[in-house]
Amino acid sequence: MSEVADTGDKIPENTIEQESEKTVDIDSPILASDNSIPKQETENMEIHADHLHHAPGKKAWHYLFEFIMLFLAVFAGFVAENWREKLQEHQREKEFIHSIVEDIKSDTMQSNKTIQQLRTINKGIDSVLIALSSSDISSNSNNAYKLWTESLGLEVFVSNDRTIQQLKNSGELRLIRNKAVSDSIMYYDQTLKKYYAQSNLMYSALRDMTNYSQLFDFIKLNKNEHIPVPLTDQGKKLLNPAYANLQLWNRGLTGLISWLVAVNEEAIKLLAFIQKEYHLDKS
Repeated sequence: MSEVADTGDKIPENTIEQESEKTVDIDSPILASDNSIPKQETENMEIHADHLHHAPGKKAWHYLFEFIMLFLAVFAGFVAENWREKLQEHQREKEFIHSIVEDIKSDTMQSNKTIQQLRTINKGIDSVLIALSSSDISSNSNNAYKLWTESLGLEVFVSNDRTIQQLKNSGELRLIRNKAVSDSIMYYDQTLKKYYAQSNLMYSALRDMTNYSQLFDFIKLNKNEHIPVPLTDQGKKLLNPAYANLQLWNRGLTGLISWLVAVNEEAIKLLAFIQKEYHLDKS
């Protein structure tokens, strides 16, 4: 009987070990489950956010918003650059206008001076023609020689048109926004060209004028200023054609004066017009 009782009360060792193993096995899944919950929730949140980001409606609005912002940035940059260029062009226009005004002032002063000099030459040539047509010219050429020598040459007028030529050659005439002013500047330039054409003809005729050197005996005239000196033998033969050529040249000189007067008048008009249109000081 005692053996049976002992057998019933004794707990086998392998049974304890199995129970211990079961306890460990039960606890292990619980710990693993606790650690996996936050990771799973994070993954679920990332998937949900990614799903929202790629949602059809929100994706379209997102790209549309980005496009609009990009367009506005580019447009604002374009407007700012265009505004800056306009400011620079307006500044350049003012500089050109002030420069043209100074050039025209210089032209009016110089043309006035040249007109007076050319008129003096013109009157001198009239006096030479009268002397050449005198009855005693063949035996006494002193007066004609003196008058002709004093009236030789041709006074030069050269426009200070540096600014106008710069505007034309560089294509910057477009900077003059006032079309009426721009047209007036070009008309003045055309008037100058007509004057230059007549001036070139006069210089060519002056170079070809050989009658002066053939009419007079220069050596005797320079040595005997107060003693009558007759025309040269060749001069007596050339007197009539010399008179005709000199008369023709003097008419050309009268035309040249008229063109220079036109240049002067146009310059004065242009100066007043520019000062009025751009509200400049007239001093």
